[in-house]
Amino acid sequence: MSGISKLVSTVIILAISITLAIAVSLLIMSFSKHYTRVEVIASSAHHGDPSIVLIVKNLGSKTVSITDLCLNKIPISSLIGDSVISIHPDITSSPIQVKPGESLNITISLNPSRWSGGEIIEISIGTSSGNRYYAMVSLT
Repeated sequence: MSGISKLVSTVIILAISITLAIAVSLLIMSFSKHYTRVEVIASSAHHGDPSIVLIVKNLGSKTVSITDLCLNKIPISSLIGDSVISIHPDITSSPIQVKPGESLNITISLNPSRWSGGEIIEISIGTSSGNRYYAMVSLT
């Protein structure tokens, strides 16, 4: 009987090992699906005369909707007509969609009489999912 009990215990250990391996692989696969759905935006900006070009790239796996843009924590919609002449494309009228892998240039035309050389501007990008991404630019 000891031969049969060794066989039964081996089968039970093998079944438990296979079950654990399947559970661990499903867990790892769920982590990878979770993290590939995260939206990631890489942003950079530089000063042109008299505008800022903001380069936005969607590095995630889903479309990103840019709903808000702030300069020094002030919404751009309240700056248009005073410190900002225009923004292209205009995100104040409707959100801008950026598909996975796409890049988008947002040009912010500044009023030169309101901004001075050497000033540092913090640019904040808001998305429909509630995330915020930041870029800094120094006016020259």
